[in-house]
Amino acid sequence: MAKSKTEQDDFIMDSELGDGDLSDAQAAIAASNESAQRLMQASRELESLVQNVVSDEVNSLATTELDLLQAKTFLETHRLRRARKSVRRAEKALNVLEEDVLYLRRSIAMLHRLLREKALAEEEVENVLRRLRNATGAAEIGDVGYAATEVEYLVDDLIGGNSSTLNPFLFRHFWLSVDTRWPAGGETGILLVRIINDGDIPLPMMRLAPPVPEGWVAKPSFIDVPVIGPGGNLPVRFEIQADRRHGADEIPLSRKLSIATGYEMRNGNVIVTVRAQNRSMEPLVDVLIQPWMPPGFTADKVPFISRLTPDEVAVIRIPLRIDLGHGGVQ
Repeated sequence: MAKSKTEQDDFIMDSELGDGDLSDAQAAIAASNESAQRLMQASRELESLVQNVVSDEVNSLATTELDLLQAKTFLETHRLRRARKSVRRAEKALNVLEEDVLYLRRSIAMLHRLLREKALAEEEVENVLRRLRNATGAAEIGDVGYAATEVEYLVDDLIGGNSSTLNPFLFRHFWLSVDTRWPAGGETGILLVRIINDGDIPLPMMRLAPPVPEGWVAKPSFIDVPVIGPGGNLPVRFEIQADRRHGADEIPLSRKLSIATGYEMRNGNVIVTVRAQNRSMEPLVDVLIQPWMPPGFTADKVPFISRLTPDEVAVIRIPLRIDLGHGGVQ
C-alpha cells in the first residue's frame, strides 16, 4: 500500500529516534533534575545555617560575648570608661553581624531565583556546589561576611554579565512609578507608568504587564519595553477599568482615594513608597492598601490606615523581600 509523503516523513522521524536515543534523552533529563535538586539542597543548607548563625554562641557571637564580659568586669571594678568602650565594641560587632546576615540571606535568595531561571551545564553545577560549600564553611566558623561575598560573586558569575533574560527587578537598577487619572464621568481610568533607568548600564528590552491589582482589567494587556539607556525614561499609558460595574448611587473607592506608588529597584533590594490622599469630602476609615508587587517579590505586611481626613496625605514605605516560594525564606 502506498504511503503519502507526510506518512513517510513521520515514519522516518520515528525510525531515527531509536530506543537508545530515547534512553539517552531520559537520562539527560534525569541528570538535569538531579543537578537542580543538589543545587537547591546545598543552597537550603546554607540558608538554614544563616538562620541559626546569630544564636551560635561558639562562633559568631564569641567576640561580642567577650566584650560584654569585659564590660561587666570593668563595671564591677568601677572602671566606667573602659566598660563603655567594651559595650561600644560589642554593639559594633552586633551591627556588623546583622548587616552580614541580611546581606548573605539576600544573596542566597537571589541565587535561588537565578537557579530556577537559568539552565546550568554539569561543570557549572559542580562549580556552584564547590563555592556553596566554601560559603557554608565560612558561615560555620562565623565569617558571615566572607560567605555573603562568596555567594554574591557566584551570582555575578552565573549571570555572566548578561542579565537581559533574567528578572530585571532582581538584577537591575531602576525606578518605576505608578499613578492613575480618572476623567470626569465614565468608569474608565488612565494608568500612568514611568520607568527611569537611574543605573549606569542600559536596561534591556522586556515585556511589561500593567501593574494593576486583582479585580481590574487593563488595555493593552502588555507592552514591549525597548532598551532604556542610563538616565533615560519611558512613560507608558494604559486604560484601566474595574471588572464589575458600580451602582448609580455608589462612588468607587478609586475616586475617593488617590494612590501613587513608586518602586525603587536596587539589584534585588526593592522599596515601595505609597502616597495616599483622601480626595473625598468625608473621612476614610480602615483603609487597607495592597500595592502591586513586582514579580518574584512579596511583603511581610501591607499598610493599614485607620483614618484619613479629607485632603490628608499619608506616605508609607514598604520594604519588599524576594519570594522564594517553597525554597526557603529570605
